[in-house]
Amino acid sequence: MRYNTRFWFLFATVLALAVVILPIVGLGQRSQRSTGPSQRRPPIDYSKFSHSTAKHQGACNTCHKIPTKNWQKVATFPDVADFPDHDACVSCHRSQFFKGPKPPICSVCHSRTSPKDDARFSFGNPAAQLQFTIEFPHDKHQGVIATLMRIDNVARAFSHAQRADDKTDPYNNCTICHAPRTSPLKPPGSGWPDGVVPSLATFKSSPSNHASCFNCHFKAQKPTAIECNGCHKLATPYFRVEAPNRISLKFIHDGGGEKKNHVLECTSCHINITKAASLRGLQPDVPITSCTECHNKDGLRLDVSKELAAIDKNRSFVCSYCHTSNVGSLDPPSSHYLIAERPPLKRKDIK
Repeated sequence: MRYNTRFWFLFATVLALAVVILPIVGLGQRSQRSTGPSQRRPPIDYSKFSHSTAKHQGACNTCHKIPTKNWQKVATFPDVADFPDHDACVSCHRSQFFKGPKPPICSVCHSRTSPKDDARFSFGNPAAQLQFTIEFPHDKHQGVIATLMRIDNVARAFSHAQRADDKTDPYNNCTICHAPRTSPLKPPGSGWPDGVVPSLATFKSSPSNHASCFNCHFKAQKPTAIECNGCHKLATPYFRVEAPNRISLKFIHDGGGEKKNHVLECTSCHINITKAASLRGLQPDVPITSCTECHNKDGLRLDVSKELAAIDKNRSFVCSYCHTSNVGSLDPPSSHYLIAERPPLKRKDIK
């Protein structure tokens, strides 16, 4: 009897604990089940490739072979001119490559995901967002090129007497990369303001491929062609290329009056460019004083002062000598009033 009493006491105790504990455990399990789906990672979109993925940040030549097989068809020098071959992707993404008749991963490079059509997007895809910014130290290049040109100029001067037909080369070394344009400038998405379409002489060109760089950096000078991250820095977030904000759209680099007064050394106006170590946030950096040396100086054209005076008479006046209406209708910056030796004004304050 004593044994039976002890057994039933223990049984009753366990049963009581079960009645208390099991609902709590069940509640916890239900709670986990209810919150589980919200904690799951969203499915990966394999139709988009991102360099910011940790597994995609190995050495660049792991995937990008230099030069690519097609370089002779599209370039005059060994270059990266195509997407990586399939083996760069299949090594990690075999299951995605054979997922259905039109695997989404194929649309990263191919314009049509069909086994019978191998057409690819142009490299790089102009419709895609850019994943890298460019690090280009103007300060270092300006000094190196200037040194090389000085040496070349000495040799040219030495032999000038023997070559009567020798033509003097431009002393401005910026034109090595920023030459006169040979193709029209791409308009912004909203079109050219006021229908002012810049002529070829309006702006200089900028390098858009490796041609200017590989003259020095293919094998000899670091960063070499296989050191992509020497110039290309991962951008977060990714971005699209927009047309530069042209503040003085009517300014013409290769011209400016009958005497072509704008044909100067670039650093005569772009005074800080030789200090720029990066293209990130790079601005035209042309101070108003570069313009007013000719356009608002005693004895010369007083264009700035004349347009400020016109605003005094009509606050809706649009400055049009240098600017199109998207800029000319704004309040003139205080620097313009400073040049005219006047206190700055806002259009709304003019009666």
